[in-house]
Amino acid sequence: MRVACIQPNIFDKRNKCYKEIELILKALLEEYNNCDIICLPERWVPFHRDLNQNFQEQRGHDYNFIKTLAKDYNVKILSGAIWEKRNNLKKPIITCYYFNENGEEIGRQDKIHLYAYEREYFEPGKELNLFKHGNSHFFSVLICFDMAFFETPRLAVENGADVLFSPTQIRDDGMENWEVYLKARALENRVPVVACNTFGKYMKRRFIGDSKIISFQEGKISPSKLKIVEGPRDSSGFVFDIIDLNFPSKLRKIRLKEQIDKNKIKVRTINK
Repeated sequence: MRVACIQPNIFDKRNKCYKEIELILKALLEEYNNCDIICLPERWVPFHRDLNQNFQEQRGHDYNFIKTLAKDYNVKILSGAIWEKRNNLKKPIITCYYFNENGEEIGRQDKIHLYAYEREYFEPGKELNLFKHGNSHFFSVLICFDMAFFETPRLAVENGADVLFSPTQIRDDGMENWEVYLKARALENRVPVVACNTFGKYMKRRFIGDSKIISFQEGKISPSKLKIVEGPRDSSGFVFDIIDLNFPSKLRKIRLKEQIDKNKIKVRTINK
């Protein structure tokens, strides 16, 4: 699978953010003209202190911008996270849309684990989706905080996910923990991880990008060896890599067979 992350700078105007994404997309496709899936970070538009200005109607301007990009450039795109209102929900939701190369919406994944202030303003997602790639492979989208809990990636893998995409917004002082989470999720599930991080500043917080594509060095079974390709740090840009989905599948079958059902493990408390 030929994958890429685009990490655009966040400007104070939405239109400038749109132009930045398109410029980076053009540069990416000029260098790598055959890309299967491109992932955007969790946040790539400006943030307003009045939260209501950040919410869009369902399938609003941000949605249509990414939809048009996918069609115009003939490439599959994961939209990052869009904050949108839905008529059937009391609160807005954070969601990532998946568009095919014709600009058609294939599906969307809502953020399941809400972080800090998000719990007050958003509705959590209730379903984990698997999207088909090619004839025999599948992938899941885990938005940022969804990667911090081992259950969600494991659920995706146990149900057939061959790769995990993760649009994120990790600020500079959280990068060390984030890298640990990504490596751990890849290793414990023997699954490639494509994590696209935000770049820019808002609310006095600094986001440094440094997106990561994590896969496995072929032939290294025990111990398995990670291959990590990183995006620009402290600048906008992109990162691209070709990841093998078949070798990790072999590793995954071995790893999951070694798993012991936690319900069969007795827990005993010793009070001495």
